[in-house]
Amino acid sequence: MGLIGSSKGKIVYKGSEIHKKKPYEIARMGIGFVPENMGIFAGLTVEENMRVAMLVEDEATTQRLERALDMFGDLRKFWKGKAGNLSGGQKQMLAIARAIVNDTALLLIDEPSKGLAPIIVDAVIEAINQIKDHSVVVLVEQNFYMASSVGDYFYIMDDGMVVHSGVMEELVSDEELKSKYLGISKAED
Repeated sequence: MGLIGSSKGKIVYKGSEIHKKKPYEIARMGIGFVPENMGIFAGLTVEENMRVAMLVEDEATTQRLERALDMFGDLRKFWKGKAGNLSGGQKQMLAIARAIVNDTALLLIDEPSKGLAPIIVDAVIEAINQIKDHSVVVLVEQNFYMASSVGDYFYIMDDGMVVHSGVMEELVSDEELKSKYLGISKAED
């Protein structure tokens, strides 16, 4: 997203090098980002958080906003309330909703299940699966349940290198691979 410069190589998105672009330029290219720390404005209301995230206010954006509010009903309920007063799960929902209110073709989500109750994780899984109908989602996630519930493909990284990749169903059924790289035994699935 341009928040940290690349040390080597280049990043190409839809034929354009983006590794030297500013974060706002990357966002305008249709890339959304949900950081691990959620990145919401606690002192603003839910509505203000959503409006600040909008690149434009047009009919298409209004439709995406309505879709996000349908996915995350609590946001509609707390629309005029301060975002800082939301629960951790509601803050995560707000962070995701902010990222999809624009015409996002690629959505990068970092650790969305971190610190969330299992019931909220299930709600986030359901939302991400809906988002996949409109956007490509790249999920960085250590919660195997969540990753396997939304992922079509996987990439396992070790010390900054991709050590294995494939179709998610392969990883789900490969006990040796899960044990070796993820520390998951059959009883933990």
